[in-house]
Amino acid sequence: MPEISPTSQQEIAQLEQMLAEKKALLERQQQSSGAPVVEAPHDREMIAEIVKEKLAATPGTQAPQQPVPQPAPQGHAVPSYASDDLHAKVQELVELAFAKSLNEAIVLAKATQNAALIDAFHDMMVDELYDHLVETGKLEKI
Repeated sequence: MPEISPTSQQEIAQLEQMLAEKKALLERQQQSSGAPVVEAPHDREMIAEIVKEKLAATPGTQAPQQPVPQPAPQGHAVPSYASDDLHAKVQELVELAFAKSLNEAIVLAKATQNAALIDAFHDMMVDELYDHLVETGKLEKI
Protein backbone atom coordinates (compact mmCIF):
# COMPACT_ATOMS: atom_id res chain seq x y z
CA MET A 1 0.00 0.00 0.00
CA PRO A 2 1.43 3.43 -0.88
CA GLU A 3 1.95 6.14 1.69
CA ILE A 4 -1.39 7.52 2.77
CA SER A 5 -1.99 11.14 1.81
CA PRO A 6 -3.36 13.66 4.31
CA THR A 7 -6.61 13.78 2.33
CA SER A 8 -6.94 9.99 2.51
CA GLN A 9 -6.14 10.08 6.22
CA GLN A 10 -9.02 12.53 6.69
CA GLU A 11 -11.33 10.31 4.63
CA ILE A 12 -10.34 7.26 6.68
CA ALA A 13 -10.99 9.23 9.88
CA GLN A 14 -14.45 10.13 8.52
CA LEU A 15 -15.04 6.47 7.70
CA GLU A 16 -14.07 5.52 11.26
CA GLN A 17 -16.53 8.11 12.58
CA MET A 18 -19.29 6.87 10.28
CA LEU A 19 -18.59 3.30 11.41
CA ALA A 20 -18.81 4.31 15.07
CA GLU A 21 -22.06 6.18 14.39
CA LYS A 22 -23.59 3.17 12.63
CA LYS A 23 -22.62 0.91 15.54
CA ALA A 24 -24.07 3.35 18.08
CA LEU A 25 -27.28 3.70 16.07
CA LEU A 26 -27.70 -0.08 15.87
CA GLU A 27 -27.13 -0.37 19.61
CA ARG A 28 -29.67 2.38 20.37
CA GLN A 29 -32.24 0.79 18.04
CA GLN A 30 -31.85 -2.58 19.71
CA GLN A 31 -32.11 -1.09 23.19
CA SER A 32 -35.18 1.00 22.37
CA SER A 33 -37.03 -1.73 20.51
CA GLY A 34 -36.98 -4.14 23.43
CA ALA A 35 -36.42 -6.93 20.92
CA PRO A 36 -33.91 -9.67 21.67
CA VAL A 37 -30.34 -8.62 20.96
CA VAL A 38 -29.39 -9.55 17.44
CA GLU A 39 -25.77 -9.93 16.41
CA ALA A 40 -24.60 -6.69 14.81
CA PRO A 41 -23.24 -6.81 11.29
CA HIS A 42 -19.53 -7.45 11.04
CA ASP A 43 -17.31 -4.34 10.72
CA ARG A 44 -16.39 -5.35 7.15
CA GLU A 45 -20.10 -5.38 6.20
CA MET A 46 -20.59 -1.92 7.66
CA ILE A 47 -17.50 -0.64 5.82
CA ALA A 48 -18.92 -2.11 2.61
CA GLU A 49 -22.15 -0.22 3.20
CA ILE A 50 -20.28 3.04 3.86
CA VAL A 51 -18.13 2.69 0.71
CA LYS A 52 -21.27 1.88 -1.29
CA GLU A 53 -22.89 5.05 0.04
CA LYS A 54 -19.77 7.06 -0.92
CA LEU A 55 -19.87 5.56 -4.42
CA ALA A 56 -23.50 6.55 -4.79
CA ALA A 57 -23.01 10.04 -3.36
CA THR A 58 -19.85 11.01 -5.24
CA PRO A 59 -20.61 13.07 -8.34
CA GLY A 60 -19.37 11.72 -11.62
CA THR A 61 -20.51 9.71 -14.55
CA GLN A 62 -23.27 7.38 -13.48
CA ALA A 63 -22.56 3.69 -13.68
CA PRO A 64 -24.79 1.69 -15.99
CA GLN A 65 -27.93 0.45 -14.29
CA GLN A 66 -27.64 -3.09 -15.64
CA PRO A 67 -26.95 -5.73 -13.02
CA VAL A 68 -23.48 -7.20 -12.80
CA PRO A 69 -23.56 -10.93 -13.49
CA GLN A 70 -22.40 -12.85 -10.44
CA PRO A 71 -20.51 -16.12 -10.81
CA ALA A 72 -22.05 -19.17 -9.20
CA PRO A 73 -20.63 -19.81 -5.74
CA GLN A 74 -17.99 -22.53 -5.67
CA GLY A 75 -16.84 -23.19 -2.14
CA HIS A 76 -14.72 -20.20 -1.12
CA ALA A 77 -15.85 -16.93 -2.61
CA VAL A 78 -13.26 -15.34 -4.88
CA PRO A 79 -13.21 -11.54 -4.74
CA SER A 80 -14.48 -9.87 -7.89
CA TYR A 81 -11.19 -8.02 -8.26
CA ALA A 82 -9.23 -11.26 -8.54
CA SER A 83 -9.98 -11.59 -12.26
CA ASP A 84 -6.96 -10.84 -14.43
CA ASP A 85 -9.04 -8.48 -16.56
CA LEU A 86 -9.85 -6.18 -13.65
CA HIS A 87 -7.08 -6.63 -11.11
CA ALA A 88 -4.51 -4.18 -12.53
CA LYS A 89 -7.00 -1.34 -13.06
CA VAL A 90 -8.68 -1.89 -9.70
CA GLN A 91 -5.27 -1.96 -7.98
CA GLU A 92 -4.44 1.39 -9.63
CA LEU A 93 -7.70 2.89 -8.35
CA VAL A 94 -7.14 1.61 -4.80
CA GLU A 95 -3.59 2.96 -4.79
CA LEU A 96 -4.94 6.31 -6.02
CA ALA A 97 -7.54 6.28 -3.22
CA PHE A 98 -4.80 5.96 -0.60
CA ALA A 99 -2.19 8.16 -2.34
CA LYS A 100 -4.55 11.03 -3.18
CA SER A 101 -8.23 10.62 -2.32
CA LEU A 102 -11.03 8.08 -2.29
CA ASN A 103 -13.33 10.56 -4.02
CA GLU A 104 -10.86 10.98 -6.90
CA ALA A 105 -10.63 7.20 -7.31
CA ILE A 106 -14.43 6.90 -7.24
CA VAL A 107 -14.82 9.55 -9.96
CA LEU A 108 -12.32 7.72 -12.18
CA ALA A 109 -13.99 4.36 -11.55
CA LYS A 110 -17.40 5.77 -12.41
CA ALA A 111 -16.02 7.43 -15.55
CA THR A 112 -15.25 3.99 -16.98
CA GLN A 113 -18.98 3.15 -16.91
CA ASN A 114 -17.84 -0.44 -16.36
CA ALA A 115 -20.14 -1.95 -13.75
CA ALA A 116 -17.83 -4.92 -13.19
CA LEU A 117 -14.85 -2.63 -12.57
CA ILE A 118 -16.86 -0.43 -10.19
CA ASP A 119 -18.05 -3.50 -8.28
CA ALA A 120 -14.51 -4.90 -8.14
CA PHE A 121 -13.19 -1.51 -6.97
CA HIS A 122 -15.81 -1.46 -4.20
CA ASP A 123 -14.85 -4.97 -3.08
CA MET A 124 -11.11 -4.33 -3.05
CA MET A 125 -11.51 -0.92 -1.38
CA VAL A 126 -13.56 -2.49 1.42
CA ASP A 127 -10.92 -5.19 1.93
CA GLU A 128 -8.05 -2.68 1.94
CA LEU A 129 -9.84 -0.26 4.30
CA TYR A 130 -10.75 -3.08 6.67
CA ASP A 131 -7.17 -4.39 6.66
CA HIS A 132 -5.83 -0.87 7.24
CA LEU A 133 -8.17 -0.29 10.18
CA VAL A 134 -7.16 -3.65 11.70
CA GLU A 135 -3.44 -2.90 11.18
CA THR A 136 -3.76 0.52 12.83
CA GLY A 137 -5.64 -0.96 15.79
CA LYS A 138 -8.93 0.82 15.03
CA LEU A 139 -10.75 -2.50 14.59
CA GLU A 140 -10.24 -6.00 15.92
CA LYS A 141 -9.91 -8.73 13.33
CA ILE A 142 -12.60 -11.34 13.70
